[in-house]
Amino acid sequence: MLKKYITEPFVEERTEQPYVGISILAGLSEWEEVNGLVGELFEWLKMQGTKPAGAPFFRYWCMGDFEGKYKMEVGVPVKRMVAGDRRVVVGYIPGGSYVTAMHKGHPENLDKSLAALEQWAVQEGLEIDKRWEGDAEIWNGRFEFYVSDFEAEEDLNNWAIEIAFLLLGDDAA
Repeated sequence: MLKKYITEPFVEERTEQPYVGISILAGLSEWEEVNGLVGELFEWLKMQGTKPAGAPFFRYWCMGDFEGKYKMEVGVPVKRMVAGDRRVVVGYIPGGSYVTAMHKGHPENLDKSLAALEQWAVQEGLEIDKRWEGDAEIWNGRFEFYVSDFEAEEDLNNWAIEIAFLLLGDDAA
């Protein structure tokens, strides 16, 4: 049943990538607001005369739960670093080895693919670059890249979302 949602995971080496983003602390009930930040970022880039260099993404810094909040950024890769402002932050997607797979289908099933990717990494003996501070699960590189064009593909069941977790430096591709 899992194959319905996720492609075969693999490890790949990625180079550092600059991005612009908007930081947000949001719970699952606020996801409409989170999704709206993608359009805001594209509009901001257009006003700056800068084009995106890849798919928009969510970067999770600290994981939440149904009662908790996610500390995250909604981001868009850019070719070169640009100056942010009070609302838009700039950063880098870290270079390094990533365990990655493609989630296929409705985003409401994404949690199954995320769990499967993490489980696969553990089974392969790979160590994901995350840590615990008390009850807080902190990630150095947990990404969801929304590769489907939101405007062109309205049927969420046909979406493709690339998920990627940064591995600790010793885990080479």
